[in-house]
Amino acid sequence: MPDPGLPEPAEPRVLVIVGTDHHPFNRLIRWINDWLAAHPAQVPGFFVQSGAASVRPICPGVDYLDAEQLDAALGEADVIVCHGGPGTIADAWDRGLLPIAVPRVPELGEIVDAHQVFFCSKLADSGRVRMAQRPAEFARLLTEATRDRAGFQAGVRGSDVEAAVARFGELVEDLVSRPPRRLTLTHRSRQPRRPEHGTDATSGAGNPPPRPFRAATAQQAGRADVRTGFDQEGK
Repeated sequence: MPDPGLPEPAEPRVLVIVGTDHHPFNRLIRWINDWLAAHPAQVPGFFVQSGAASVRPICPGVDYLDAEQLDAALGEADVIVCHGGPGTIADAWDRGLLPIAVPRVPELGEIVDAHQVFFCSKLADSGRVRMAQRPAEFARLLTEATRDRAGFQAGVRGSDVEAAVARFGELVEDLVSRPPRRLTLTHRSRQPRRPEHGTDATSGAGNPPPRPFRAATAQQAGRADVRTGFDQEGK
């Protein structure tokens, strides 16, 4: 538990969400770590939900959040960085925030297909997300967001618009997740999609109370797996 006597971090508070897909999203965690290594004073203001990633964030974080914890974290966030899941993006809009979206890509083993790239590209074209696909682009957006949040506020918060876009994302995911048709008699059953956020019995086990933006202790920082420089996943 962080020391309750430590001061609250300075604004803004940045929440990073990778979702609950079983594929690790190490690339995004490395990008966060690299940016924080260059801006160490910002570490206490970041909180990362890292999912199945094997790379550990150098800021406070947890593998998964249950629904209550996620709602509390979203409510405290000033900036949201997330994967390209439609549910997570809609959650950001619901809080009046325009997220920095980093879509998972299949070439790096982050997901099974390119539907997040397609979905985020459509939203970026309409100004509904700020999308980053390269480390330099991501660093620039994150620096911009932490200095001036005006460009990361969602202009439309209507629930009908959000529901329609989220539904579009589900349709895109369903379409591109279908296996290619083959002229064989082999039946390929589809695996059910995992929920957008961890809500099963194990997702909240061992998680901290839903007040994620407490300053990290020196011990936490000392145990962190600091990665500097980009490997092939960050190119």
